[in-house]
Amino acid sequence: MGDTKEETKMMEAGEEPVETKESESKEAIPTNGDMEVTDEGKAPDKNEPVVEETQTEEEEKTQNIEEQVQDEQVNNDNGQHNEGENKQVQTTQVQGEPVTKETTEEGEKEVAQHGKVEEQEQQGGEVVEEEEEEEDVFGSLSVFVTEVFGTLSSPAEPFRSEDRSPRPLALNGIDPTNTMRLLQDLMTYDEEDPDVTYGLSSVDSHSRLAVVSHLLAALVTTLDPQHLRRLATRIMSDSCLWVSRLFRYFESTAYVHEDVREGVVRVCRMLLHTRYPKYKCDGYEALYARPPVLYTSSTVRPGLPQHIATMLGLGSGCVRVVPCNTVVGSPVAMDTAALDRMMAEDLGAQKKPFLVIANAGGGAVGGVDNVGRIQELCNNHEAWLHVEGHALAALTLPNAPNLPAKVGDSMTLPLSLWLGVPSLPYVTLYKAYEASAVHSAGLTALSLHVRLSCLPLWTTLQALGQSGVISRFQHAFELSQYLQQHLATLSRIRLLSPAAPDGSNYVSIQDLITKPISTAQLLETVSGSVVFQYVEESNSGGKNSEYYDNLNSWLGQVVRRDVGTIPLELVQLETAGLVLRWSPMEGPDTHHITLADVDHLIHSLHHQLDILNATVQQRITFTQLVSSANNLQLVEIPGWAGLGGVRYVADLWPDQNTPTESTKEDINALNVHLVSQLKATDSAFSLGEGHDGLNCVRFGMVTADTDISELLSLVITTGREIETSSRFLDQMTDIVRKGIEAATEDLKRENEERIWQDGILRHVPIVGSVYNWFSPPPPPGIKGRTLDLTAGVLESTENIYRYHMQIRHGTDRTRSETKLPPAPSVQTPVSPSASSPSHSRSSSTTSAPAPGSTHSRQASDQPPADVKCAVPTLTANGITAAVQS
Repeated sequence: MGDTKEETKMMEAGEEPVETKESESKEAIPTNGDMEVTDEGKAPDKNEPVVEETQTEEEEKTQNIEEQVQDEQVNNDNGQHNEGENKQVQTTQVQGEPVTKETTEEGEKEVAQHGKVEEQEQQGGEVVEEEEEEEDVFGSLSVFVTEVFGTLSSPAEPFRSEDRSPRPLALNGIDPTNTMRLLQDLMTYDEEDPDVTYGLSSVDSHSRLAVVSHLLAALVTTLDPQHLRRLATRIMSDSCLWVSRLFRYFESTAYVHEDVREGVVRVCRMLLHTRYPKYKCDGYEALYARPPVLYTSSTVRPGLPQHIATMLGLGSGCVRVVPCNTVVGSPVAMDTAALDRMMAEDLGAQKKPFLVIANAGGGAVGGVDNVGRIQELCNNHEAWLHVEGHALAALTLPNAPNLPAKVGDSMTLPLSLWLGVPSLPYVTLYKAYEASAVHSAGLTALSLHVRLSCLPLWTTLQALGQSGVISRFQHAFELSQYLQQHLATLSRIRLLSPAAPDGSNYVSIQDLITKPISTAQLLETVSGSVVFQYVEESNSGGKNSEYYDNLNSWLGQVVRRDVGTIPLELVQLETAGLVLRWSPMEGPDTHHITLADVDHLIHSLHHQLDILNATVQQRITFTQLVSSANNLQLVEIPGWAGLGGVRYVADLWPDQNTPTESTKEDINALNVHLVSQLKATDSAFSLGEGHDGLNCVRFGMVTADTDISELLSLVITTGREIETSSRFLDQMTDIVRKGIEAATEDLKRENEERIWQDGILRHVPIVGSVYNWFSPPPPPGIKGRTLDLTAGVLESTENIYRYHMQIRHGTDRTRSETKLPPAPSVQTPVSPSASSPSHSRSSSTTSAPAPGSTHSRQASDQPPADVKCAVPTLTANGITAAVQS
């Protein structure tokens, strides 16, 4: 203790502490192996190994952690508390008399402060004022937090885009209420999907305590620095001791960090200082002779080894991925034989096996590596073993708290994820050997200027207790095992996550607590995640096809909609395709999920699997029927899990292998109209789009009693009706267009003929008026054309205005219709072009003259027998003369 105080004194004075010997440094780092971990009030069994703990060793551990925190804080505050002298003189006021004391040693300062407090307690008024001031701090903070949360919880309309967009920092600041309104808008609404609103999830009492602890972790940084160091030492010491005892990792030290990867990175830095003695002086040059190599399994969290190599400056070339077993053992476990071979190769190449990252129930599939065998290889090659995965939570289950768990040299524990409590820090347990290497790696660093990061973990562990933590882990493992047992009985469902063996070797989660079991069997029994997929019958373990990936996507979306309490997620695996995954160890509300909820999930899976099996079976019939139909084409729709798609093609289009742009537009229009007609009959039809970008009729999921032939017959019948109707419309459109063009040409020609009949003199200014006075022109007739769409004939309109009647073409005259006006002077048949579809009526009928009517010019000039009229004609000189008939 004296040496530590002397070192602290020298650091406050700005001097460098003297390095201790290696043996003394090793003794300075305490371990939890000497601590008594037997239950209180229970005598330890004689046959059970008991580890004794003495009061002196406990004090040494607390003292060491306090020295670490003080060491870091003194380095941070050295510029504030050091005035360049070895002694600091303070003047305090005690009962009105100035007292001067030397504070060269921390013990004397504490005594003086303790005496001051006792004297202030005698003066009751001063103590009351301090208590009132402390109450005012929490009271004012409580009022402010209430106002802020009230602003965030009150409903508000979404901001406009210009109000939500980023802007430069305001010169004079913004009112906190407006800031909270902006924060509320950003949390509730999203510009990319404005119709969807978001909200915070409800939290239980333990989660609320963790959230409040973050506020207190920032508030306690306003304490006196010396008192804050002691508080941080106590909280850090308690948290590390509780976690190490929970996971039966006694001979270890804990490092609390915010980033999940930071713990293993700093452990690797400690290893560099330990394995390379010249690394502290020479830096990266000390690694040239024998560069370190990192080994990782392919199932480990992606990017972790590369991140370690980048942070240590080693480069990605030092990372080697060990394949998984393919012939023997689990297909998701590391191949230990390959690892041994790779380590031997690196030793022969003058490289040093440095770190092995093993998986224990982590990753997407949840594979468990053979940790025991990997530990042996690491011991033989002097490598460090780091373990990660959800199965590590099972170390807390056995009812043998005194039996140490031998799992690697270090492990990272995501307690926030496992306990379902938000925003707890990560904890990395590691075996520390040299104090200098631990300090150099920053494993004892604790920043007290920002907040006390371990306070939320401390409060949560105290609120849950040992039984509360273990019960949450046990409940999650039981849910996973229960679901795996039922999925194993379903046909065409393939389990990818490792499951416990059936039969006599089956071990339940309850057996792990009541029966002795090895650590290797413990890790292989539990499963932190369930991964499965729907496969075809002929699939013997290979990757699913794209269509079956679509089926699994549909299955996951439908089941998650039916069972909202269990968050199924879709994961794309390189070796299996799209799979469904649920990890009870990763859900924030797992402790609220019951076995009844899992039964509801299983019932939903049974129902949806019946639909999937029927759809797959009916798809074969569907393909055969579409291939035999003349007007239907089978269409592959990307991302569609139903029967598929069909495209109706008219009789004029099947021969066109490469349709033109106009033909594509016609095909799209016809199929859009077809889908709209089919939806009126059955809502199962929908509009889809194939790989070629053309529209089609989309068929969804079906049941076993669905008549596929009837559905396709309905599509063909409706398509032919639309095709016939569209031909008629196309015919009418072409007739109207040509009728307008013919009428325009006729009127233009008649206008030119009228000019020549009247003579040019009538159209000359002044001369024309004199000429018209001597020879008045005949009254102008009514000019116009009428188009009969039924007969396809363009006629002049003189009979309509003269006799106020029209003649129906294509009908026989009756007796009452024997005396009819003469045929129009102009009759032009209008027929569609050759490229247009033929009309339903015969074109020869529409173009032929109607019975009883003539189309020749000469015949039209002859009036009926009892009607006499003068027909104007043109003479040679252009003067009109009347010809009596």
